Amino acid sequence: MKRMNKMRYLFAGLICWQTALAQDGTATANIVFNDLSDFKNAGANWTIAGDAACNFNQPNDIQAIAGKGCVVDKPDSKNNSHLITQKEFGDAEVELDFMMAKGSNSGIYLQGRYEVQLFDSWQKIHPTFSDCGGVYQRWDESRSGDEKGYEGTAPLVNVSRAPGLWQHVKIRFRAPKFGADGKKISNAVFEEVYLNGSLVQEETAVTGPTRASAFNDEKALGPLMLQGDHGPVAFKNVQIRPLQSAMAPAKKRRSIDNPIVYTPSSNEPVLLRSFWQYGDTKLTHVISAGYPDQTNFAYNLKEGALLQVWRGPFLDVTDMWHERGEPQLAKPLGSAITFPNQPPVAVLTSNTAAWPDSVAFDDFNNKGYSLDKERNPTFKYNYNGINVMDKIFSANGAGLTREIKVDNPPAQLYCKIATADNIQQLSKGLYAVSNKSYYLQIDEKYAPVIRQTAKGQEMLVPVNAQNNTVSYSITW
Repeated sequence: MKRMNKMRYLFAGLICWQTALAQDGTATANIVFNDLSDFKNAGANWTIAGDAACNFNQPNDIQAIAGKGCVVDKPDSKNNSHLITQKEFGDAEVELDFMMAKGSNSGIYLQGRYEVQLFDSWQKIHPTFSDCGGVYQRWDESRSGDEKGYEGTAPLVNVSRAPGLWQHVKIRFRAPKFGADGKKISNAVFEEVYLNGSLVQEETAVTGPTRASAFNDEKALGPLMLQGDHGPVAFKNVQIRPLQSAMAPAKKRRSIDNPIVYTPSSNEPVLLRSFWQYGDTKLTHVISAGYPDQTNFAYNLKEGALLQVWRGPFLDVTDMWHERGEPQLAKPLGSAITFPNQPPVAVLTSNTAAWPDSVAFDDFNNKGYSLDKERNPTFKYNYNGINVMDKIFSANGAGLTREIKVDNPPAQLYCKIATADNIQQLSKGLYAVSNKSYYLQIDEKYAPVIRQTAKGQEMLVPVNAQNNTVSYSITW
């Protein structure tokens, strides 16, 4: 009997220890959405799915694709609940992927109280606190007029992608702190928020719960809440970890206090030559073009390669124009999508032959570029005896259009349109590339071919005398 009592006490002690562990702010969660058991009372507006899809031209359109691994929210007047985690968290690092329908609205509430806004802010030039990546304002009904809404912090840059594309957010959050008497001694702080890899919030304090929070009070611990009553949205890959560096002094995360930013004028694009850091390689012959609608690209003049596209105010040229500017590097201001540094056209011995990784120095003769009346560039070069003209321009703010023209194309010449982990056809002429990172639109008259390679998939288009100009658009 004594032995049984000892075991009972040991078991009871273990339960108490586990409960304390769960309540001290060190809980973790890796939610893969095989079911909704990680959440309290999930409503009928939430559906487990394998993926989601949206028509980026149709408001509030979102479809759940059968399977497991993500959750899709389609609220209506009767079913519009939030997802609130069973576990509670203090200082936390939160990462997740989300997809917005056109015109949709949602949010991520740390501790169910402090919102990072999710919104279809695609193509918006001047974001506010209510745009994607903003920290939403607080609300006080006792105030008058516009003063009811206060605080709120806009994202540093709008890097929202098109509806129907998966986007990524990473949040480093410090919970409010309380003294022994229960009184608050420090506010909740969004130490950093990254949207699609770009810093959009830094050391943003909130003095209390933001509007439409689940709770009006403040505590040391609270659940993560995914807003479900404002519009169609999907989530996947939710990860919550303790913020290990929460007690460390905050450090400045920008190279200098006032970076030098180069932006286009309000009515025409600008171009700039620079060095460019492409992975571990420093490229020396890169030209970047920035448009007033904040669609931008970088182009390698030694390969004819479209290196990167991004949205944002264009370039950080601090490393070019600050002091001696020895690095001579320009850096994209925004969330960049990176493409292979490879020539866009090549002669292949067969349709299974590998695409060339680079161009030999003697095989590439750059002939400069010309500007049309809107200052859109056309790059000109001779590649292994093939004359190429490569025009890239803004597609009315939705993305970029590229037109590649070849004079007298030789036999077995191909143009490579995309290289990715996967290329998925969504509808006639429309493809989702690299797990819905961006859209690609190309007319079916070009007879594009998607082929499997050791590294993923490639889309190729044959170039011949009948089709010597290939045109396609990139939307993100």
